[in-house]
Amino acid sequence: MKKLYIIVSILITCFIISACQPKTVKNKYKSVIMSSNEIIDDLVKSIGSNFIETSIAMRKGNDPHSYTATEKDIIRITDSSLIIYNGGSLEGRLEWALSKIGNITPAISIIDCLPKDKIIYDKDKNDGKDTINPHFWHDPSLWKIAAHFIADNLASMNDVNQQIYFQNEEVLLYILERLNNYIKEQVKKIPVENRVIVTEHDAFAYFGRAYGFETYFLQGASTSSEISSADINNLADILIEKNVTTLFLEATLPDKNLRLLQSTLKARGHFVKIGGTLYSDTLGYNNNYEAMMRHNIDTIVSALSSK
Repeated sequence: MKKLYIIVSILITCFIISACQPKTVKNKYKSVIMSSNEIIDDLVKSIGSNFIETSIAMRKGNDPHSYTATEKDIIRITDSSLIIYNGGSLEGRLEWALSKIGNITPAISIIDCLPKDKIIYDKDKNDGKDTINPHFWHDPSLWKIAAHFIADNLASMNDVNQQIYFQNEEVLLYILERLNNYIKEQVKKIPVENRVIVTEHDAFAYFGRAYGFETYFLQGASTSSEISSADINNLADILIEKNVTTLFLEATLPDKNLRLLQSTLKARGHFVKIGGTLYSDTLGYNNNYEAMMRHNIDTIVSALSSK
């Protein structure tokens, strides 16, 4: 009896000790992948599933264009196995921070995997130079390329899980193709003359190219530039000429500039409505990329299917 008591005591002690171990011990063989934003994090999780640990550099729902890495962010980056970022100057000063860190943590830019002829360039209104428009994820066919890029990089880090990553990629490619077909079917509900998207910044150029929309905006591809009264009046001229009657807000940006454009148009006898809020640089309340894209096209169709 005494022997049994001793054995039970030892087992209980071992259980308590194991339960009190840090969680990192349990997952010490998993790669720690840091994504710059929540959209990329969703892609990484879809490929890596529960075979990787993930974190996000910037807070969910924030405008990535204004991001500046904090000291805590730098520590988290250096503690990661790999950091994956969008590139094309989307993430504010993240690329600058990575250049200061050097090669402590490997970092890859997704936009670098795209064919050069698929990248859209904008003219900087200040110096006239071509700058990359980074919002390519709004075209699911390009997000497919990003998915393969992520799968390749995760597989190169862990030979054991290669097959799992590529199987997850195949599932995701099916989901993206289904999404692409859904968007195409929804676009058919919008009269061709109504296929115009007006937002505060140039976030929907890739979406417009993929699905046949004209896109207009107050700012370029970055939200860091100032919007002048000339910008508002110039865009008002275009919208009046084209008889555009709908504007779309963006979830990561305040609505004051679009409201000012709306009131400027009203003062000139041209009335426009707010067609809803689109998710340009964030997933918002949506659970994943597919849900975000479906929200956007459903909002666009609801607003533009009739005048």
